[in-house]
Amino acid sequence: MQSAAIRTAYSNAQHPDGTKRSEKDVREIVKSRFTKHGLLDSWAMHCATRVGVLKRKLRPEGHMVFGGRAGLERRRKGLISNDEWKRMRLHPFVSYGDSQKVRGNQNIHLLNDTTIVVKIGRKEDGGRSGRTLTRTACLDLARMRGAAATIMHQLAEVCAQPEKAQRINVSYSITDTHVSVTFDPIDLPNHPQRRRPVAAKKGRALGIDLNPNWIGLAVAKVIGDPSRTEDTELLEDALVKLDMAVDASPELVRETLAAVCDRAISMARKHRCGTIVLEKGLGKLRSSGKSRSLNRLLNYWARTVFVQMLTRRARLAGIDVLEVWAGYSSTIGNLAFDAPDACASATEIARRGIARLAGIKDVLPALEEGCVSRLWKNGKVPAELGSWQDVHRTIKAAKIGYRRPHPDVPIGARGSDVHGTSMFCGHAVVRLGRRHRPGLLFRPTPVKPDAVVRTF
Repeated sequence: MQSAAIRTAYSNAQHPDGTKRSEKDVREIVKSRFTKHGLLDSWAMHCATRVGVLKRKLRPEGHMVFGGRAGLERRRKGLISNDEWKRMRLHPFVSYGDSQKVRGNQNIHLLNDTTIVVKIGRKEDGGRSGRTLTRTACLDLARMRGAAATIMHQLAEVCAQPEKAQRINVSYSITDTHVSVTFDPIDLPNHPQRRRPVAAKKGRALGIDLNPNWIGLAVAKVIGDPSRTEDTELLEDALVKLDMAVDASPELVRETLAAVCDRAISMARKHRCGTIVLEKGLGKLRSSGKSRSLNRLLNYWARTVFVQMLTRRARLAGIDVLEVWAGYSSTIGNLAFDAPDACASATEIARRGIARLAGIKDVLPALEEGCVSRLWKNGKVPAELGSWQDVHRTIKAAKIGYRRPHPDVPIGARGSDVHGTSMFCGHAVVRLGRRHRPGLLFRPTPVKPDAVVRTF
């Protein structure tokens, strides 16, 4: 019933002329259609309205297919039955958190680590005098281990607080096989991923440049004017090679990206950076062209997942995450900073974050007279270059290799021999994390000075 209410909210989120309906008006339409069935209470219909309105924002043209287009085509061809198609169209039962209610939710309560109770009350005859019918279901969850078990145990303790001031919002999404619990990790005082905050130094930031199979990390320090590349110093850089298969499982992708997030936060805390800077618009990087290899490189891991994961973990460490426009960052970074391509671009992104925090609107560095001539080592710079856009276009038109190459491990060097290995390119290579995650970390200096060094 809630799935049908979500579809109704999606269809009626806009007027026939394309103008937006208010959420209150959409909710009244949903209630008028589904109240008579007596299966959903007002809060469940309110949650259905919110989900439908949010989905309409994602697909404002109104052409969303609930159940997927692939399933729709299979139904049209008679490859699946009508019951199977209806089951594919089912949306998880959603109940948003409400800190005003007991245990942070009106319909769903977390009793302990492994027990969730779902209660939906409905007036049988309507009005305040009607008899209330309550449908109750008890869900037994699998007992978790490690950090997930610690989080669930703490969440159950917080939800059990009787005082209203200590309640938090806890949202739930329930399918026939999984229960998703959503809350603000800041509300847990002893979260296992929480780190002791450090006193941030002014003029420092960590920049991250995301590529299909490489991630660049760089800590930048601005001594004078944030708009000048000459006043920017690269303190430390690291390069991550993801090296994940195209058919890697979502769990493996998340574990690998989580290890990258931990490395970035550790580097930021080491240099007392209060901000991590990313390039804006990463979620729109998708490829659907004719090149299958390019499509696989650009689509096999979700950049939005990385940004959300990094933001959550950084908040627990007392670090802010800032997004800036990153146009021409590769060109400027490779010209100005002596580091591999992704790290040089990350340094420029970090400088732009520092400039934004300083109140400078134009994030592009100042193009002073003779600035490019000092940086460009591949020939004479045309005198008519007046902007960084002209510099970028001139270099591209001249087909000059301005990108510094990324270090790589030789053939046959993968496996346990990679740990603590000093490569021929001068970079120390270590595994990204435990459990043999498919990723390597490159640093210009050895990570473990006392480790056995193997030279290839």
